Amino acid sequence: MQTYSDKNILLSTSNLSVGYRTRKKGTNVLLSGLNLEIKQGELITLIGPNGCGKSTLIRSLCGVLPLLKGTVTIGGLDAASLTVSQKSDILGVVLTDPVYEKNMTIFDLVAMGRYHFTNWIGNITSADMEIIGDVLKKTGLAKKAANRLSEVSDGERQRAMIAKVLAQDVDLIILDEPTAHLDLSNRMELLLLLKKLSRKMGKGILLSTHELGLGMQVSDKVWLIDHNGNMEQSIPEELILNNSLNHIFGNNHISFHPFSASFELNPDKGLWVNIIGDGIITACVIRLIKRLGINIARQPQDGAILIEVDELRKEIIVNSENPNTFLRLIDLQNYFVSIINHQKYNN
Repeated sequence: MQTYSDKNILLSTSNLSVGYRTRKKGTNVLLSGLNLEIKQGELITLIGPNGCGKSTLIRSLCGVLPLLKGTVTIGGLDAASLTVSQKSDILGVVLTDPVYEKNMTIFDLVAMGRYHFTNWIGNITSADMEIIGDVLKKTGLAKKAANRLSEVSDGERQRAMIAKVLAQDVDLIILDEPTAHLDLSNRMELLLLLKKLSRKMGKGILLSTHELGLGMQVSDKVWLIDHNGNMEQSIPEELILNNSLNHIFGNNHISFHPFSASFELNPDKGLWVNIIGDGIITACVIRLIKRLGINIARQPQDGAILIEVDELRKEIIVNSENPNTFLRLIDLQNYFVSIINHQKYNN
């Protein structure tokens, strides 16, 4: 693995502005004044609302789009001065619009990641084969290696593109929405794989994603863009404490809750519930109550319905005017839905 000077910085920008130039509208600046760094062993998540410029920034960093202003440095050199071959020794890229031949197999696509290591004939060595086999296994594609790209799902093609970059064995990896076509388990597996690559192999990784919850769990740092094109760079916990995520993504219907580190529905019913208990059943009761849009009182409150959870007996006791004891969560849901409907029809 190549080691760079200046604190092992793999990529940096200076006063960078990105956007588009069109004949009709002229220059459209989406983000400006960006001074960014990606270091070895660092996984960075790029997050922001739709249309804020995430993909534009990634394409500009990779050289797909021209810069409007400023510079990008890769491996200590001005990116504009690097040849395609030089850049491929340092940088691996997965964009949202992969280019492939439908008759190409998954193995063929992944093997392309080794071509800049081969001789002028392009022969794949036994060492190359070992690396290709390893990344196919890590990305769950070993059994699909012989399948044509036209025969596999969007998610499997996406994983194949990522496997190609892993086979390239570069220090810097940039991915635009790499989890877009993956199911939940594969999304988590991919993010954990990227985390392992950054932590154990010292790779610098930047990925954009809408998977806010998963991204916050694995990221060393977050680049957070707001609706006005301003960027905040910090660790996930600082963004939670600063209420930055709620400021950008929250609205009248949802809010970001720091304890659960996720977005939750804002209560909109006139009901209040006070819950006593501690355990998995209590946690499920709290989730159910929040999902129904009912307010939860952290302290005893006049007019609030009291719910006591007996984790040992697996009982949910509702102390209203006529106490009810439920053994199943679905019965508790039906109980509150009937109250909500009664309120709705009598208001």
